[in-house]
Amino acid sequence: MSKGQVPPLSSFVASSEIRRRLLGQLTTGPKTPTELAVIEDKHVSHVSRALTELKVRGLVEPLNRESRERYYRVTNQGYAVYLIITRMIK
Repeated sequence: MSKGQVPPLSSFVASSEIRRRLLGQLTTGPKTPTELAVIEDKHVSHVSRALTELKVRGLVEPLNRESRERYYRVTNQGYAVYLIITRMIK
């Protein structure tokens, strides 16, 4: 990738404040959609939608699929994207 190019996943995350912020929150450890909604002062439905968008792209993953209240964590790919985005913003 040449200087100035941004990977598509980084652009996808960077284009949405909520996706960007949720990915950042999950770099500090697993959290539930409810916890993230409280931290970010957003409706749980908005958080859940953004988490699904991140999950489909392999940036976050649920820890406990059987439980009603799922914990999500950032994947290695998600962490790499987060690092790229934080460099873009600085």
